[in-house]
Amino acid sequence: MAPKINLTLIRRALCGALAALSLCLTLAVSMTGCAKKITYTLEAGSDLPSPYRLVGADGAAYVAGFDETCVNRPGTYDIPMTDAAGKRYKLKLTVRDRKAPVVTVRHVYYAKGVSTPDALDFIGSIVEADEYTAYFECDLPDMNRIGDYDIVFRVEDASGNKTKELHSILTVIEDNTPPAFLKTPELSAYVGEAIAYRKGLVVEDNCGGPVDIQVDSSSVDPNTPGDYEVRFTATDESGNTSQASTVIHVYENQVTEEQLNEKIDAVIAQIITPDMDKEAQLRAVYRYVYDHIAYTSDSDKSDWIRAAYDGLFVAGSGDCYNYFAAAIAFCRRLGIDYREIERTPGAADGTHFWIMVNIGTAEEPRWYHFDCTHLRASYSHSGCLLTDQQINAFNRFRAGFYAYDSSQYPATDKKIITRTPDLEKFY
Repeated sequence: MAPKINLTLIRRALCGALAALSLCLTLAVSMTGCAKKITYTLEAGSDLPSPYRLVGADGAAYVAGFDETCVNRPGTYDIPMTDAAGKRYKLKLTVRDRKAPVVTVRHVYYAKGVSTPDALDFIGSIVEADEYTAYFECDLPDMNRIGDYDIVFRVEDASGNKTKELHSILTVIEDNTPPAFLKTPELSAYVGEAIAYRKGLVVEDNCGGPVDIQVDSSSVDPNTPGDYEVRFTATDESGNTSQASTVIHVYENQVTEEQLNEKIDAVIAQIITPDMDKEAQLRAVYRYVYDHIAYTSDSDKSDWIRAAYDGLFVAGSGDCYNYFAAAIAFCRRLGIDYREIERTPGAADGTHFWIMVNIGTAEEPRWYHFDCTHLRASYSHSGCLLTDQQINAFNRFRAGFYAYDSSQYPATDKKIITRTPDLEKFY
């Protein structure tokens, strides 16, 4: 006899299955707006991989704003990405460190009877992305006895990777040589601002150990514009002393264009020669601005004249606006036509400023992008005289970094005159 079929149970099972399917579909729909997750592992200190390699979609790029130094520290990091279609991705990046530091050693001299060396003193150069320490693998000699001594030490990074035994020489001498002042740059400050008297000061001693530097700023009136003498005295552990001096320029808080032009003209006289065409002039300007403004993350953007003056001649630091303002100052004095550009608001976190320059003539223009800003190490390349193709390639790596309304600006010359090898794979 055939078993009796319970239709009620079948109907209940079908209803449950349909409900479950409906729930799955609802969850699937709700997940379509979520970022697709991608995983990748790299060795500490390596560059981030090509976004296109990870995503495989046109216009794939990292979204600006994440901590780009994470590639130097072991750990797991979430990095946002996007593509030309606006689809979002999340890279789960695992950074691991399995390599020991690469170290060259140096011969170290110490004065008799004053102090003992640190193992770090014996590092001549080191290749290591993360933090590290050094320690001796031998007993230190009697520092009261003149002579040469073999030293054995190791270097260990934050992940526990150790070098093999490293060998160097410690020479203990009778020290009668005073410290030498290698650099005593002129200083600048605005009225009422704190003054960093030791900024840029470089002192070298023939022996290891600390050198005490005393600053005599008694003649400086930080509240009155003018030029003042500052004196330095350096004393090593053996009591040998030397002296040097420099000048500090204290300026009014308000900077005029005439004051800026006076400074810019003095630099032009040093870096520009009569035989230079516009391209050569701009390359000289790029190198000067790049070398004389250290990158910081923020600046006052209310006055381009003050920004250029401050970045080049006072603070010696600034963000993209200071580089932008400095480039404008040089172009104005050199008679080079330029166009100011600001990143499209919302295209990426924060803002960015740069200019376009014409190295041709008014009748036959040759426009190029000109950006003296220090870019992060992972994307290191010259911003001097780039084509539209090159900045678009950069946008494929850092989404929106050079986003702007190109319809409002002239197209650049198509000829690439500054190679950017790290961007060529994104052309």
